[in-house]
Amino acid sequence: MNLISLQGSHYDIGYHHGEALSGEIKRFCHLFRTKLAARNIPWNTAIKISMKFSRFAEKHTPDLLEEVHGIADGAGIEYETVLSLNCMFEIPRIAGRKEIHYCTAWGITDGRRCIAAQNLDLAEEYGGFLTLFRIAPFKKRVVLLLTMPGMISMLGMNGDGLVFVGTTVSSRQVSYGLPKPFISRIILHNCNNVEEATAILMNSPRTTGGNVLLADARGGMRVVECSSVKCAVINPENGYVATTNHYTDDDLFGLSPPDTTSSETRLKRIRWLLEHMGKRDLEMMFSLTRDHAHLPDDLTICRHGDISTVSSLVFLPEERSIWISGRLPCSSSFRLYRVQ
Repeated sequence: MNLISLQGSHYDIGYHHGEALSGEIKRFCHLFRTKLAARNIPWNTAIKISMKFSRFAEKHTPDLLEEVHGIADGAGIEYETVLSLNCMFEIPRIAGRKEIHYCTAWGITDGRRCIAAQNLDLAEEYGGFLTLFRIAPFKKRVVLLLTMPGMISMLGMNGDGLVFVGTTVSSRQVSYGLPKPFISRIILHNCNNVEEATAILMNSPRTTGGNVLLADARGGMRVVECSSVKCAVINPENGYVATTNHYTDDDLFGLSPPDTTSSETRLKRIRWLLEHMGKRDLEMMFSLTRDHAHLPDDLTICRHGDISTVSSLVFLPEERSIWISGRLPCSSSFRLYRVQ
């Protein structure tokens, strides 16, 4: 997997990102536009939605919007196009389309040390675009991010060991606000523990639904289930926490998408494994990423098909390191990357 290291002002970081990956950004944008067209979302509609999102970014994090401008300039493409890539998870829901998502995230903690993991499930074609960035803005925490060319973030860890991963929930409640890539970068650059991260997450103007798993180097861990108007904190029980693509909080559950069969099946399975797998360690976490229970019904943690597990990540906050599988974890090995 490509690892690109960038530092400097946010504009400079964006410019060198765009310059280094110009071809990949253009190909990724073409794929994204194809996906939108398949959902009957015109490109001009996507741009209009993205520009409304930009007002929130301008108000709450203008430095990251400068990074988006830098990416566009470096890649030699329109700013609005790059902005739309950073709204890719929000545009379909704002446009009124229903979606089903498949990511699974979980973590273990003994109160002093923790390990977090995520299986990232996306359209199979997206897998080849995944890129790892080490980003060090002036006077801010360094971050190690896994994302797509042209996008400022998806998930990652900062130099203090704070982990930000999560799953998308097609919540029945949506609104305009800060797209997820902006919120994750704000948290990773400004927080060193789950309490600080939770406060920012709860006070940010959110858009579509999502469940964020946070972990830190002191053993702190939690899931924060979020709609556009409400959040609920899910703390570990029996030393673990897990989340998929629906809400479990009583007040939020009714906002979950209509079809939660896959999400509920995977959540039940990962919880059972965490309860019964015996020794909870790094090797166990690797094994969970490869679980195929419920084949061939596409209800698996390690998912195959048109929507597949395009990457698995296992985070060691205390060591500031991430083990990453660049493809299906059942058929590829994990490689170690360090934040600094």
